[in-house]
Amino acid sequence: MNEVFSFTRFRRLFVKHTMEHLRTYLMSIGVLLGVLLLGGAFMFYMIPDAAETTTQTGIFVILLFLAGSFFTSTIFADYGDSKKAIPALTLPATALEKFLVGWLYSYPIFLAVYIGIFYLTLGGLSSFKHWNADQHFHILNLLQPGMTLVYVAYSAIHALSLYGAVFFRKLHFIKLGFAFFISLAIVIMANTVFLKIITGLKVVRLAVPFGFLDFFVNNSNYSISVMGPFVWTVLDILWLVTVLLWVAAFFRLKEKQV
Repeated sequence: MNEVFSFTRFRRLFVKHTMEHLRTYLMSIGVLLGVLLLGGAFMFYMIPDAAETTTQTGIFVILLFLAGSFFTSTIFADYGDSKKAIPALTLPATALEKFLVGWLYSYPIFLAVYIGIFYLTLGGLSSFKHWNADQHFHILNLLQPGMTLVYVAYSAIHALSLYGAVFFRKLHFIKLGFAFFISLAIVIMANTVFLKIITGLKVVRLAVPFGFLDFFVNNSNYSISVMGPFVWTVLDILWLVTVLLWVAAFFRLKEKQV
């Protein structure tokens, strides 16, 4: 077991990684805080009405996906740097321990820091805003049922970004984004053609898998969406894909270790 995972060795590796990248991480937190302050100031002081929870959700999700995928795609950047690759690969630690350090920083730690900064910014800006008597500001509740899809989707994006961080040597975020959108376009086109074949409909809009099916019949527009228990099946599929991508990223890192 010691050859696969050692808590003492893992703790030392975690501390080493923290000390080496602490300055970079603090600067990244400062940039994220600045972006949230800029976006929050526009939301509070340029829009006269109180920001609805839907607006807050949009900002939260967009920045989470962008910042999370970018940060995750650089978590194993040392393995693509010719000057840092050899020391990183020959470091006396197992592939599992190295993978767990990157996974912890890019997933639970990043998520906790992001949520903390988001609420700190939102609470701070709202406290300085002068609200009229007829205005009521409600802070976004991240535990509401609808947020489950957001967390599952972010987990899948994180897993994909983590695999890209190990798979690509340089320009991880750009290459990953290019590959993702090309693959997404192919999947959407294939899904749309498949739906046309099985439904026999001639006019079907572009359809995302497990999303809405929009079509026209006799100049009337109809839309069919996934509802009920099947939604949880879709979430289970996303979780399965996420876990598989995490495992694939680990074995890809292990190949480099060998």
